Amino acid sequence: MKQNKLISFRLPLIVCLLTCGLLYCFSHLIERSFEKFSIRQNVTELNSVITSIERELTYYSPSDNRDEFIQNLLLILTGHHHLFVYIIDDMGKIVYRTRGPNLAIALTHEEFERIIEDESTSIENIDKSSYRIAASRVTGENGQQFTTIVAVRRDVQLEFISRLRNGLGLLIVISCVLALIGSLISIYYTQKPINRLIRKIERISLKNLNYRIPTSSVPVKYVSLVKAFNNMLNRMEDVFSRQRNFTADIAHEMRTPITNLTTQTQIVLNNARTTEEYREILYSNLEEYEKMSQMISDMLFLAQADNRQLVPKLIDIDLQNMILMMCDYFEPLTDEKNITLKLEGNCSHIQGDKMMLGRAIGNILSNAIRYTPVNQIITITLSQMSEKRIKIVISNPGEKIDKKHLPHLFERFYRVDESRHRSDSSGTGIGLAIVKSIIETHKGTIYVESDDVSTRFIINLPTAI
Repeated sequence: MKQNKLISFRLPLIVCLLTCGLLYCFSHLIERSFEKFSIRQNVTELNSVITSIERELTYYSPSDNRDEFIQNLLLILTGHHHLFVYIIDDMGKIVYRTRGPNLAIALTHEEFERIIEDESTSIENIDKSSYRIAASRVTGENGQQFTTIVAVRRDVQLEFISRLRNGLGLLIVISCVLALIGSLISIYYTQKPINRLIRKIERISLKNLNYRIPTSSVPVKYVSLVKAFNNMLNRMEDVFSRQRNFTADIAHEMRTPITNLTTQTQIVLNNARTTEEYREILYSNLEEYEKMSQMISDMLFLAQADNRQLVPKLIDIDLQNMILMMCDYFEPLTDEKNITLKLEGNCSHIQGDKMMLGRAIGNILSNAIRYTPVNQIITITLSQMSEKRIKIVISNPGEKIDKKHLPHLFERFYRVDESRHRSDSSGTGIGLAIVKSIIETHKGTIYVESDDVSTRFIINLPTAI
């Protein structure tokens, strides 16, 4: 729970940091934009005034038109607030200066000549105030040189930028706090139905696997999640149910031969027996041991298949030839019921494990012979589906298998006819499960069809795996 709270707080913190970063970048962009605009405005104003003053200085004569020159300068400076001018001639005599800062200080700086040459500006701090300064040098009609220094005060702009920075900083702090609070509230209300769902899930155990979470009790956006979880519970319940049935079935299958062995042994021990009688009982016991041994071997085989430990030894297999040999092997069983095994069609050779595939087909044929009426024909059909896949169909006439049983035929110890199968001691009950494991190990598929005419086991196999 503590970890969930930490995770729940981490997301709002990330949102808060992202909001803070985004607003900081945005505020920095605003500040820089206004600062550049202010600089551009000051430079434009300074250049405009210097150009006008240079034009007046070109025609300026101290002895002839000084008064006119001063009036023209006043007209030029009209409307320019916080603008200051300082003009001297080549002898250092002040031609004109406005009241305000002592701009003559700029003449002593090393970069003053560079300002004139580059027609640029510089920042000068005079009397605790900041000024942007521009300068020029022009020659009048009489060959006299004049140096002009024009400055504009930046204090108002700097104060505005400072207030803007503080305001944006305060906006960032408020926005981050609101984003954090908003994210926490949003996550709280978002997590609320999830927490309810978690509590319902935590109450599910092996004792109530049949419980399903109703989709009507969750928000619409979580319906698909609940449906997926309910489907998972269906699969889990099915697995546990089959496991319980499997445990009961294998206990029953093992109990029968053990009970037979115990009973026969007790009977033998109660009375003295001849050597021939002891031999018969030992042979009977041997059959029970062989049945248990076969069952254990089959279970180990299925355990390997479940853990994907079956590794087929691939060789080239001629299915037609292999099935013909298997038909000869089952001939004694078919002769007892006068059943005919008929092979039809042909297919290409495949890559596979001959022992495994032989065991799979053998299990199906054994099962088909067991449930085929006397004097009937079991048909094995080979066909080429494509260049890379072949199909095997093993069809036997007999009683129709109900559709509800078909999907479960390959489950371990599944009973179609419970009473008949219990009395039938010829198999272990897991033959078809082994068939499916072998076919899937060869990357193939198997399924069953059944109607009033016949029951058909249909196998699809790749030619190479």
